[in-house]
Amino acid sequence: MDSEDKDAQDKAPSVVDRYYTRWYRADMKGKPCEDHCILQHSNRICVVTLAESHPILQDERQIKSINYQISNGCSRLNNKVSGKSKRGGQFLTDFAPLCRITCTDETEYTIYSCIRGRLLEVNEAILETPSLLLQKVKT
Repeated sequence: MDSEDKDAQDKAPSVVDRYYTRWYRADMKGKPCEDHCILQHSNRICVVTLAESHPILQDERQIKSINYQISNGCSRLNNKVSGKSKRGGQFLTDFAPLCRITCTDETEYTIYSCIRGRLLEVNEAILETPSLLLQKVKT
Protein backbone atom coordinates (compact mmCIF):
# COMPACT_ATOMS: atom_id res chain seq x y z
CA MET A 1 0.00 0.00 0.00
CA ASP A 2 2.88 2.37 0.76
CA SER A 3 4.36 1.94 -2.71
CA GLU A 4 1.01 2.92 -4.28
CA ASP A 5 0.86 6.09 -2.17
CA LYS A 6 4.41 6.95 -3.15
CA ASP A 7 3.63 6.45 -6.85
CA ALA A 8 0.59 8.71 -6.55
CA GLN A 9 2.70 11.42 -4.90
CA ASP A 10 5.38 11.17 -7.59
CA LYS A 11 2.80 11.69 -10.33
CA ALA A 12 0.94 14.56 -8.65
CA PRO A 13 1.09 17.74 -10.73
CA SER A 14 2.88 20.77 -9.35
CA VAL A 15 1.08 23.83 -8.00
CA VAL A 16 1.86 25.68 -11.22
CA ASP A 17 0.42 22.86 -13.32
CA ARG A 18 -2.72 22.60 -11.19
CA TYR A 19 -3.69 26.23 -10.69
CA TYR A 20 -2.06 28.28 -13.46
CA THR A 21 -2.62 28.59 -17.19
CA ARG A 22 0.53 29.23 -19.22
CA TRP A 23 0.56 31.91 -21.90
CA TYR A 24 3.63 32.72 -24.00
CA ARG A 25 4.85 35.90 -25.71
CA ALA A 26 7.47 35.01 -28.29
CA ASP A 27 10.20 37.33 -29.59
CA MET A 28 9.41 40.33 -27.42
CA LYS A 29 9.93 43.59 -29.32
CA GLY A 30 11.26 41.63 -32.31
CA LYS A 31 14.23 40.16 -30.45
CA PRO A 32 14.53 36.49 -31.45
CA CYS A 33 14.14 33.88 -28.71
CA GLU A 34 13.52 36.45 -25.97
CA ASP A 35 10.33 34.70 -24.98
CA HIS A 36 8.31 35.35 -21.82
CA CYS A 37 5.84 33.10 -20.03
CA ILE A 38 2.79 34.46 -18.22
CA LEU A 39 1.26 32.23 -15.55
CA GLN A 40 -2.40 33.17 -15.07
CA HIS A 41 -4.11 32.00 -11.88
CA SER A 42 -7.83 31.28 -11.78
CA ASN A 43 -8.26 34.52 -9.77
CA ARG A 44 -6.77 36.45 -12.75
CA ILE A 45 -3.49 37.32 -11.04
CA CYS A 46 -0.57 36.85 -13.43
CA VAL A 47 3.07 35.98 -12.80
CA VAL A 48 5.61 36.91 -15.48
CA THR A 49 8.50 34.46 -15.87
CA LEU A 50 11.13 33.64 -18.45
CA ALA A 51 10.12 31.01 -20.99
CA GLU A 52 12.28 27.90 -21.25
CA SER A 53 13.43 29.13 -24.67
CA HIS A 54 14.85 32.44 -23.34
CA PRO A 55 18.62 32.80 -23.98
CA ILE A 56 19.38 33.15 -20.26
CA LEU A 57 17.97 29.67 -19.65
CA GLN A 58 18.95 28.07 -22.96
CA ASP A 59 22.61 29.13 -22.78
CA GLU A 60 22.74 28.75 -18.97
CA ARG A 61 24.19 32.23 -18.61
CA GLN A 62 25.38 33.41 -15.22
CA ILE A 63 23.41 36.38 -13.92
CA LYS A 64 25.46 39.29 -12.62
CA SER A 65 22.71 41.66 -11.52
CA ILE A 66 19.02 42.48 -11.72
CA ASN A 67 17.90 46.10 -11.83
CA TYR A 68 14.33 47.23 -11.17
CA GLN A 69 15.26 50.90 -11.80
CA ILE A 70 13.62 51.50 -15.19
CA SER A 71 14.39 55.22 -15.52
CA ASN A 72 15.39 58.12 -13.28
CA GLY A 73 11.84 58.56 -12.03
CA CYS A 74 10.57 54.99 -12.18
CA SER A 75 11.62 52.07 -10.02
CA ARG A 76 9.52 48.92 -9.74
CA LEU A 77 10.79 48.53 -6.16
CA ASN A 78 8.88 51.69 -5.15
CA ASN A 79 5.56 50.06 -6.01
CA LYS A 80 3.15 50.40 -3.07
CA VAL A 81 -0.24 48.66 -3.01
CA SER A 82 -2.82 48.76 -0.24
CA GLY A 83 -6.32 47.69 0.58
CA LYS A 84 -8.50 44.78 -0.37
CA SER A 85 -8.40 45.52 -4.10
CA LYS A 86 -4.66 46.36 -4.04
CA ARG A 87 -5.01 50.00 -5.04
CA GLY A 88 -1.96 52.08 -5.87
CA GLY A 89 -0.03 49.61 -8.00
CA GLN A 90 1.89 50.95 -10.97
CA PHE A 91 -0.06 50.63 -14.22
CA LEU A 92 1.70 48.51 -16.84
CA THR A 93 1.18 48.26 -20.60
CA ASP A 94 2.13 45.30 -22.81
CA PHE A 95 5.66 46.57 -23.42
CA ALA A 96 6.38 48.17 -20.03
CA PRO A 97 9.79 47.03 -18.77
CA LEU A 98 9.74 45.24 -15.41
CA CYS A 99 13.47 44.82 -14.89
CA ARG A 100 16.82 44.53 -16.61
CA ILE A 101 18.99 41.45 -16.20
CA THR A 102 22.73 41.77 -16.77
CA CYS A 103 24.75 38.60 -17.31
CA THR A 104 28.44 38.09 -16.48
CA ASP A 105 29.33 38.48 -20.17
CA GLU A 106 27.73 42.00 -20.01
CA THR A 107 24.73 40.94 -22.12
CA GLU A 108 21.65 42.82 -20.95
CA TYR A 109 18.09 41.57 -21.26
CA THR A 110 14.97 43.61 -20.55
CA ILE A 111 12.01 41.72 -19.11
CA TYR A 112 8.64 43.17 -20.14
CA SER A 113 5.23 42.88 -18.52
CA CYS A 114 3.63 41.35 -21.67
CA ILE A 115 0.13 42.22 -20.40
CA ARG A 116 -1.87 45.27 -19.38
CA GLY A 117 -2.60 45.57 -15.69
CA ARG A 118 -1.35 46.75 -12.33
CA LEU A 119 1.89 45.68 -10.70
CA LEU A 120 1.23 44.12 -7.29
CA GLU A 121 4.77 43.14 -6.29
CA VAL A 122 8.19 42.19 -7.59
CA ASN A 123 10.40 39.36 -6.43
CA GLU A 124 12.97 41.08 -4.22
CA ALA A 125 14.65 37.76 -3.35
CA ILE A 126 16.28 37.62 -6.79
CA LEU A 127 18.14 40.86 -6.04
CA GLU A 128 20.17 39.10 -3.34
CA THR A 129 20.29 35.69 -5.06
CA PRO A 130 20.06 36.16 -8.87
CA SER A 131 20.72 32.44 -9.41
CA LEU A 132 17.12 31.77 -8.28
CA LEU A 133 16.06 32.63 -11.84
CA LEU A 134 18.05 29.65 -13.07
CA GLN A 135 17.20 27.30 -10.20
CA LYS A 136 13.44 27.85 -10.05
CA VAL A 137 12.57 28.43 -13.67
CA LYS A 138 8.84 27.74 -13.52
CA THR A 139 8.08 29.94 -10.54
